[in-house]
Amino acid sequence: MKGTYRFRVGSKRSVFEFTIRRNITIIKGDSGTGKTTLLNMLYEYLRIGRESGFSVDASVSYYVYMRREVGREWNEVLGKLSNTVIFIEENNEFIFTEEFASYVMTSGNYFVFVNRTPMHMLPYSIHEIYEIVTTAGHRGLKETYHEFKELYSNFPLIMIDEVGTVITEDSNSGMEFMEKVYSRCDVVSSGGNTGIIRTIEEKLPDNILVVSDGAAFGAYIEETISTIRSHNESRIALWLPESFEYLVLKSGVVKSGHIDEVLSDPSEWIDSAQFGSWERFFTDFLMELTRDSEHPYSKKRLSVFYLSDSSVLKILNTFPAELIPESMLNR
Repeated sequence: MKGTYRFRVGSKRSVFEFTIRRNITIIKGDSGTGKTTLLNMLYEYLRIGRESGFSVDASVSYYVYMRREVGREWNEVLGKLSNTVIFIEENNEFIFTEEFASYVMTSGNYFVFVNRTPMHMLPYSIHEIYEIVTTAGHRGLKETYHEFKELYSNFPLIMIDEVGTVITEDSNSGMEFMEKVYSRCDVVSSGGNTGIIRTIEEKLPDNILVVSDGAAFGAYIEETISTIRSHNESRIALWLPESFEYLVLKSGVVKSGHIDEVLSDPSEWIDSAQFGSWERFFTDFLMELTRDSEHPYSKKRLSVFYLSDSSVLKILNTFPAELIPESMLNR
């Protein structure tokens, strides 16, 4: 399943409008913000149609899993679905199991989780975590209007003037590039997203830049920001691009007219049955584009080509200006 899907869910009192762009979407928020109302409207319309008093205009098939049905496990209900946006209510504990995570990564469906607890078993984007915001009288509507607002759209979060330590979750090609760019700093790998907070605490009170793949950092973003704010946040910068491979593709280092087409709307190209996250797609896409070239890309080790001054400067042009070392600007 690939693509972008729009929903308009309405009643006499409320209208919800939102767009689903990736295979995993998270809806957070306190009680009373409209999460359960939305699910109930979707569920009742799915069950009895217009007799429910609701309307649903969607560009895709959808399903709503509210709670376990007597005599039927989740996999019996969901396992039959394909090319479907599946909404799942919180308090369903099976969503935290390895079995369910495997299903999400391979089923070819899209999933919308109404859930306030981080789902560490799944790689989801910081840009697909939302809260529902409500506006009365929006666009002249008599109904109350609800839409999704991205919770973590204010990235990069950059507050420091000088970097002493660079922490990257990558331990291979991405780290090699950071060592080249930040040659005057201590560049360390956290050994994955789970080690980032521990590594931050080990490296304080140094000025720290944390870099990780935003396409798969969703489960860790809240705790990481909380950790940063619990310390002197002016000493810690956080930057979460889609992935290092995305930056390479965007930089123009690799020549292909196909790149601009894909990057302009990745959702139209990324099949959720094949790629559990956009980060995995960008890695595969870059490797495929360069496979038969003089400079094939490897996730494990960068070739000299990607570390040449010319390539480094092009990739640096995709960085926020605040994060480009002055020593690199003078080259």
